[in-house]
Amino acid sequence: MKVFTLLAAAAASIATVVGYETAEKQFVDILIEYQIVQTPEVTKNDVAQWTNGDEVTLKYNIVNNEEKEVTVIGVTGQFTNPVTNEIVTNLTQGRVGPLSIPPGQSASFEQNIGIDVIPNNYELIPQVFFAHDELIKVIPCRGQLATVADKSISFFDPRLIFLELVLLASFAGIAYLAYQIWGKKYIQGTAPVKVKKTTAVTSVPAGTGVSTTTTGASGYDVNWIPEGHLKQKKTKKVA
Repeated sequence: MKVFTLLAAAAASIATVVGYETAEKQFVDILIEYQIVQTPEVTKNDVAQWTNGDEVTLKYNIVNNEEKEVTVIGVTGQFTNPVTNEIVTNLTQGRVGPLSIPPGQSASFEQNIGIDVIPNNYELIPQVFFAHDELIKVIPCRGQLATVADKSISFFDPRLIFLELVLLASFAGIAYLAYQIWGKKYIQGTAPVKVKKTTAVTSVPAGTGVSTTTTGASGYDVNWIPEGHLKQKKTKKVA
């Protein structure tokens, strides 16, 4: 039978509810075991693989081998560094029951743990609070090694697509604004200027009887040329 060493300090919130305090270490004959509901195949000798944002459920089974009744009143825990055993973060205390367990009997309850830590290797050490012999006692459970990683984001994730659309719209707006302020003026200033050809027109006073009509592609006035020069000579073909 496994005997656990009890920690001396009790949580203030739980002590207030029950009305007892502990001053020194105690020894009790209580067996506590748990398994991970989502991955029951993971044992204490394995390394669990967790992702930030997931919720892990621990199902506890407690066997009371004491001669008196014990009452489970809460559960907490901590993530520690498996190499240095330093505490990295504490879990939020959760109320249980109170769940009374008579001598020689067992009981079960569950604890939900939200995973939100810096990606790394950890050891999860749950702790169960219970009342025994008019004292609040804490039993640290076995540790569970775990590797925590960030959740991978898919390229087709709606949140990522929305962010991409917002960025594209922002870049398009900035580009359009820059064109209106600087680009448009720059293009107008550097574009080649097309020169239009003009034809000189000679003005003639009205009433002079002079016509300035030109013909075809000759480009000269035919009114002053004698008619004889304008007629084409006809030649007869002699047989």
